[in-house]
Amino acid sequence: MKYVYLIQSLEDSRYKIGVSKNPQKRMKQLQTGNSSELKLIESYPSELAYQIEKTLQRRYSYLKREGEWFEMSISHEVNFLKECQQTEETISILKKSGNVFI
Repeated sequence: MKYVYLIQSLEDSRYKIGVSKNPQKRMKQLQTGNSSELKLIESYPSELAYQIEKTLQRRYSYLKREGEWFEMSISHEVNFLKECQQTEETISILKKSGNVFI
């Protein structure tokens, strides 16, 4: 099982959207190369984790700062799990309907 995670950089309130088998371990890896303290905000388990990650990254592309880091607001943080669930449901429906773009 993979997880879509949301990690926050506490110094500048940037957020990273990514995928990992172990979000806590991934956060520790990211912390090694980051001078700002990081906090794991949420993680969402899904077999469609990579598709959810890419969809969310495209959705928030206007907030992108560098790499997979986004300048998001607290409302994005609060709604993260709901957005993951809705995205997973949409992707599942599109797959079942034979959508060639999924």
